[in-house]
Amino acid sequence: MNALLLVLFSLILQSLVAGLMPDWLSPPDFWFLLVVVLASRQNPYWGLATAFGVGLLQDLTSAGYLGFHALGLVTAAYAFYGLRGWLRWEEPAARMVILSLAFLAKWGGYLILVYWMRYSTLPASTWLSVFLPELLLTMVLAPPYLRLAEALLGPGE
Repeated sequence: MNALLLVLFSLILQSLVAGLMPDWLSPPDFWFLLVVVLASRQNPYWGLATAFGVGLLQDLTSAGYLGFHALGLVTAAYAFYGLRGWLRWEEPAARMVILSLAFLAKWGGYLILVYWMRYSTLPASTWLSVFLPELLLTMVLAPPYLRLAEALLGPGE
């Protein structure tokens, strides 16, 4: 029940923060943080399936291409599980490294799909106007979000 409450809270928080931010600034990705929190409390099989389901929910709520965010969040969860084997999730510095690299993996999943759909490569302006602000704002808001998730769901693995 608390996990469902966290999903609803993340959905509202994503909408609220994105609505309050200026149009030229990309909002933080609370969907990504939600997937990482849920993946940290599940085995990889269920975590990847959850990431795919949350990504489909994100696609449906944002009127995007169905499966686009699902692929990105699955690659982020996959990277999270791989990195968690090397680094300790309980340590704050390692947690930020895991989050940053899993975020890069999410964008790697996006790029795979963009390439597969035969779109042109993303210009440098996309990286500067979308990727970098989203990464920085997500990493700044990650510690309070993770503390809130831990208060709701209890400590992860």
